[in-house]
Amino acid sequence: MPETPSSIVPSWLLKAKVTAPAAGIGQVPRPALQQRLDALLECRFAALQAPAGFGKTTVLADFSRSKRALGMVVAWIALDDDDTPGVFCGYLAYAFECAGLDLSVLSDSDAWSSSPATYQVGMLARAVELHEAPCLLVLDEVDRLPRETLELLQRLLEHSPGNLHFALAFRANPGLDLAMPVLDGLGIVLDVEKFRFSRAEIGRFFGGKLSRRQLTAVEERTAGWPFALKVYLNEQPGQPGWGGVETARLTSDFIRARLLRGLSKEDRTFVCELAVFDWIDPDLVDEVLGSTGAGVRIAALRPLDGLLAPIGPEDTVRRLHPLARDHCADLLAWEDPQRKRSLHAGIARALARRGRFLSAWRHARSSGDGRLLGEFVEGTGVFDLWLRHGAARLFSADEFLTPEISAPYPRLELLRSAVLRMAMKAQQATALYESVARTTGDFARDREGGDTGLLAVDRVFTQVVLAGGSHQALHDEVDRVLADTGLSPGDERGRLILGARSLVLCGSSYERAHFDDCRQHAAAARLHFGEEKRYGNIVLDLYLGMAAMAQGRFGEAATCYARAGRETRAHFSTDPLLPLWLDAVTIELDLERNREKAVKPRTLKGLSGLRAVWTEFDAAAIAASAELTLERADSQSVTRLLVKAREDARAMRSEALSRHVSGLLVFHLAESGQSGQAARVWRKDALPEEAAELLDLRRQPWRTMESVACARIRLLAAQGEFAAAEVLASSLCATASEHELVRTRLRGLVLSIAVTEAAGWKDRSLERLAELLRLAREADYIRPLERFGDLCRVVLGRLLETGPDADMRDAAEWMLGRLDEQKQDTPIFSAKEMRVLAEVRQGRRNREIAGLLGISEPGVRFHLANIYRKTGVSQRHEAVRTAQSLGVLD
Repeated sequence: MPETPSSIVPSWLLKAKVTAPAAGIGQVPRPALQQRLDALLECRFAALQAPAGFGKTTVLADFSRSKRALGMVVAWIALDDDDTPGVFCGYLAYAFECAGLDLSVLSDSDAWSSSPATYQVGMLARAVELHEAPCLLVLDEVDRLPRETLELLQRLLEHSPGNLHFALAFRANPGLDLAMPVLDGLGIVLDVEKFRFSRAEIGRFFGGKLSRRQLTAVEERTAGWPFALKVYLNEQPGQPGWGGVETARLTSDFIRARLLRGLSKEDRTFVCELAVFDWIDPDLVDEVLGSTGAGVRIAALRPLDGLLAPIGPEDTVRRLHPLARDHCADLLAWEDPQRKRSLHAGIARALARRGRFLSAWRHARSSGDGRLLGEFVEGTGVFDLWLRHGAARLFSADEFLTPEISAPYPRLELLRSAVLRMAMKAQQATALYESVARTTGDFARDREGGDTGLLAVDRVFTQVVLAGGSHQALHDEVDRVLADTGLSPGDERGRLILGARSLVLCGSSYERAHFDDCRQHAAAARLHFGEEKRYGNIVLDLYLGMAAMAQGRFGEAATCYARAGRETRAHFSTDPLLPLWLDAVTIELDLERNREKAVKPRTLKGLSGLRAVWTEFDAAAIAASAELTLERADSQSVTRLLVKAREDARAMRSEALSRHVSGLLVFHLAESGQSGQAARVWRKDALPEEAAELLDLRRQPWRTMESVACARIRLLAAQGEFAAAEVLASSLCATASEHELVRTRLRGLVLSIAVTEAAGWKDRSLERLAELLRLAREADYIRPLERFGDLCRVVLGRLLETGPDADMRDAAEWMLGRLDEQKQDTPIFSAKEMRVLAEVRQGRRNREIAGLLGISEPGVRFHLANIYRKTGVSQRHEAVRTAQSLGVLD
């Protein structure tokens, strides 16, 4: 019997070295891996290659136990750094002896111990060969073997008997020549991807107690690394295990002792430095470290294969597993804290140059250098940041700032003021803005080394936010604050200042109902912004859409909103403001056209949540919310909604929005028969009574003007002051006509009809109706008439009795059809539309139909457009087929 290490090594240590570990508590069976290992018996060896913590030992132990249970000779050795060839051979003999292999065929002890290692290996191979039945040698942590022992193992692999099979586990191949045998079908390799826990295995590991969302979160956090799963499990409250602090300590010990084991000092330091990076881009690493060839060096870190996961299509950028990254970064912070801070600063500078603002700010903050962080955020630019990335990015920037960091930077203080206002902390926002004004000499100078021109841009942007939009006062002073003299549109700074100027002028022109100017300024702003300032371009589209809506150009408005919607969904779906604004103006347009099918599925969620950052969008949202609430609830619900909205607007110090909501409230109260309460609200809210003040478009946005003027007309009529109400309605129509406010003019005309009918001025109401029909037919806006539907039907009937001309009769019939279709389950066609449908059924074209019916070709197209809208189709033959199926066309 040969001499084995049993004579020189304590029995308990020796036994552990040649015994497979017992199954752990809660261990999850991995039948897929076991089946792959079964193929080992059809070839010579299986190599299990994965970083520490991936369960190689566990899988091998399970496999060993299963084969031993079948009576197979299975020798197990857990290898170490000091396993020289002589020691290795001793363990090899002892392992086979413990596995039940008959070693009596070997020479005596003296001959064994005095023989070279190669002879000893040969003798053991001979004993295996004589056994004849398959034998399995399991070698765990092969990468720990000294070089000379690896050479011995290589010879054993090459010259062992056919009935000896090997299972080899290592983190990275230490130099064994396995490629050709694998290619020849003599071996199999199980790499790290085979050892990752699948989603199903993760579920079983947690005992099936995870929800689908929790399972996804665990899968993303651990990337299927078994060690990470154990850590995650022990971190959970109420779970039996180490506990939070102890788990962190043990994890750190594992990273040091196991994961980084075997790396040179330089590579170990390199890995800890890589852990400071969010993602490992070789070019970025070289730039920060001042090195070359980082990609080659990273690829050479074979023991970390599987923990350096590629991201992106090129596979050149990698990410260190979060658990390993966190603990390696902590290790660097413990060993060399100054080095870690300097790395963060270097990464921040490199990322800032690449335009990766959030990551740059995060690393700058981690560097502990507040001045560096302040310079980075300021360098991005408050207004420019908003133009490119929207309100969400401003909130993100604010999270990095503290009063101590932002205090030396007036522009950062303005950013904080704007964010406070968006967070509905109006008083604090205004106080901070005024403080910046004092410290900069009313914005006449920036900090030392700053840029007064860009300070002016951020000042104007903050003013807009504080005022709730492009305040009228800014229109008059913008040339002074953002003078365009000396600016070159060819440089970024010049484009930014000119773009800011054009955007403010676009907004204030819109509010004043100077819509041609609004479009000109929008075109200029878009030219300065370019395609990369997406958020700013969306806001321009919303302004242009609202301008078109106000002028009754619904097709143009819908196009602008659709374009804004596509960009919002693609790039800003999580923005705290933009989706709400888009919802508000889109619903508003559908309501104007009384498109019940489009509005019906929409919810009120978010519409009434005022922020007063852009008053015009909030004004549209509140009006739409009130309309929908009136349809779906009751009058009291509308009153409560408007009272709450008025309180919110006051709390946010938005005078224009507060007045707008007060107008809506008074109108609603007067319309619902509560004229006394409406009058009290008017007096309490100090709303104006004189037409000049009510219709003033220099001191209030056109929406506010419309709201308070219509409310005043309705209140006067409810109080029986018909003459005053009609005078104000006429003035409102004249002002609306002067500014091409088609929507407002329609509202004024409907109110005038209601007033003159109530006063008994029948001829006057017919005149107003004729004017309204010509306007409404072009704009396709009937919402104002729907509010007075029964009254309008009476007046329309009286108009038809007067024998109007053909065009006026067509318009009246069209209006009656639009009013009636809301009360029917099927579309209602006017007489002219029925005749057009009948001729279309005969296959006639537009020119023929026009000649037969005595109308123009555009008139035929107009009737066809109405037919398509009512039937929900877009083709002539489809319209005929739909009308026949509804029983309205024989």
